[in-house]
Parts: sequence; C-alpha cells; structure tokens
Amino acid sequence: MRKTLRMPLAAVLATAAVLVGNVVRADIIPVFNATAAIVGGTQFSYNVVIPSGSKVKTGDYFTVYDFHGYIAGSAFAPVDWTISEQLTGITPTGIDPSAFSGDDPTVINLTFEYTGAPDLVGEINPVGGVGAFGADSIFSLTNDFGTYAANSHKHNPGKPDDDTNQQNAGFVVTPNAIPEASTLMILLPGLVPLGVMLRKRASKS
Repeated sequence: MRKTLRMPLAAVLATAAVLVGNVVRADIIPVFNATAAIVGGTQFSYNVVIPSGSKVKTGDYFTVYDFHGYIAGSAFAPVDWTISEQLTGITPTGIDPSAFSGDDPTVINLTFEYTGAPDLVGEINPVGGVGAFGADSIFSLTNDFGTYAANSHKHNPGKPDDDTNQQNAGFVVTPNAIPEASTLMILLPGLVPLGVMLRKRASKS
C-alpha cells in the first residue's frame, strides 16, 4: 500500500529560501515529493527545482544532510547524476550546515552530483523536469526541517556574472529517527530479558 505525504510547493520554496552565511541566491532546490512503504522501511523521493537565472553544470551538486536510517545502496538519481554517501557531507564553500542543524557526523549524508551535458538551464520546475531522486530509510516518519546545501552557476548571458559559481541552503523533508512499529516489535523480545536482568541486579544491590 502506498503512503503519500506532500508539502505545498510554495511552502517548500519559501523555507528553501532561508539562506546561510554569504549565500547569494537559490540555485538547486530539492523538493520533497512523497514517501512510499517498502519492505523494511520507507522510500523518500524528491524532485529538483532549478530557478530562472540558474544553471547546473557538470560537477554541480546538492547534499541532503542527516538521512536517518539510510539503507545502504538504496539511493537513486537520474542517469546523468552520481550519488555519494558520507558522514561528513560535501558542502559548498561559505556554508556551515551546523548553523542550521545539519550534518551530524554520525548520520549519513547523500550528495547528488551532475555528471552530464549539456548544462541544465532554469527555469526547470519540479514536475518531472530533472528526474527522480531519493533513497530508502528504515524510518517512516518525516522531519520537516531536514537540511540541504547546493552548488551551481548563474545563467545571465551577456552579463559579467554569467557562469559564476553560486551556493544555497535550506530545508527539505528527511527521515525522522523514530523506529517503525515493526522494528520495535523485533527489538522487544531482547528488551524484556534485559529489563528482568537489570531489575534483579538492582534488587541484589
């Protein structure tokens, strides 16, 4: 059975516009699409917005920080994008993810890097424009204040700043680190004898 949760696009874009440090403007914006139940967890899927005046060139990327409960190897992206997994996320110069509660060094981050050609020139809206991105988590609940950061380029033909680098950061839905009920049921048989053992120790002391 498919379970779908959606956030209004306007709300997502508004929160994504919360910039950090010396960030100039929005460039790549991952937009939460939906969750779907899978065996052993939940699939989180995203679309990507590239606003007018921006373009994505080979080597540009975005990082989704702290993807709790990540199932190794489950991340997916369009054919011209590569995916890397790291505890310390790939972050654009001038952005400090810890300033907006991102990049816990114990939780996996996912970086999606564009390796194709030609440039992806905005405006590209989120409805199938770039392709499907996402990953699987053992958790099902969502965290509305997950964070991301991105690096791309300006698209201002004939202007001095055309093709110059730009970065942005904002909020995106990520998995919330609360186990599924089924996960708790698996853990329960082991927790009961542990509780009995601790109680016996306490009564002896």
